[in-house]
Amino acid sequence: MSQTLQYTPCLDVRFFLNLNLTRIVYRSLTRFEMDASIAWSVLFLFILIPNVLLLSIICFKRSLWTYSSVLVGSLCCANLIYNFFYVLPIKILIIRNSIHPVINIYCQLSSIVIQFAFVCCMNFHICSISLEKFIAITSPFWYNQISVYKSALFIIILMVCWILPIFVAFIPIIIGWWRICPYFCLISETIENRKLSLQAWHIFWSFLMFLLPTFITMVLYFRIYLVAKDHATRIQAANRNSSGHSSGHSSYINLKATKAVAIIIGVYLILQTPYNVYQVLTVVDKSIVKPAGRYNLGEWLFYLASWHSVASPIIYGFFNKNLRDSVVAIVCRCKAMRFGTLTNSSVLT
Repeated sequence: MSQTLQYTPCLDVRFFLNLNLTRIVYRSLTRFEMDASIAWSVLFLFILIPNVLLLSIICFKRSLWTYSSVLVGSLCCANLIYNFFYVLPIKILIIRNSIHPVINIYCQLSSIVIQFAFVCCMNFHICSISLEKFIAITSPFWYNQISVYKSALFIIILMVCWILPIFVAFIPIIIGWWRICPYFCLISETIENRKLSLQAWHIFWSFLMFLLPTFITMVLYFRIYLVAKDHATRIQAANRNSSGHSSGHSSYINLKATKAVAIIIGVYLILQTPYNVYQVLTVVDKSIVKPAGRYNLGEWLFYLASWHSVASPIIYGFFNKNLRDSVVAIVCRCKAMRFGTLTNSSVLT
């Protein structure tokens, strides 16, 4: 079937270089691309620092090798891979056309496979963390038991988070909608039903990458909030029966659960929603945004969405008590060592 399909022609860098048309092959960067590269460089550092810190703490402290911490550590790995394999080469170094096929293939895969796969992978991790918290709060006895079935469940969850997005990202190439061109950074597309296939893929992309994980995450966190509220009500009723007055501890539990759900869901929606809504609208009707500003707006909205790779390790590290205590202990230890160094230096002087 793929042999009968007609594709848009594959361009060749060597052809343009033989004609001395270097401007077509190696065009200079625009002012917007240079400004965007600087902005992405800042984001690269902000993604790097919290994810490396949190991942290092999880790896080197054996007491943190729990299911919850492993999922957060896997999310940090996804953020770092996205940072080094997409943000650095595509947004900062801005790799473009080359005479080397490997660079051209990577350039094409970056926008159609790598971006989708790792953004989807990160969102699946967020969904899996909410699932883990839901299991922990609704089935605490089963969750706290050492069980082969529980270990197998979490291995399956991790495999789904990593393997499914990567496999789905290659589907348009597998079914023949797109074809890789080795000598130019421009993918070849099928001519027949080209517009319809692009619309279908981008809508499916937004559904799998954003809508589905968002829906599952919101449902699970809402259920977690209801269970936490029910626990707080029971504690309040027990305290009232035993002491004759209600305790403020249950109100604190209720407030803490509400705050946690509001921050996790709120930050996720604020950063991710604008770009994904924009993607669907521009694919369905490109006349919504003027062609001159379409690329700029899409770039900055995707830049905003990528800040979730900075927010996620901070949020999940803060709301995970073991991780939070470990970070606080390291900070206190560093302060103590610095204070001791300053004290020793003052004594010597």
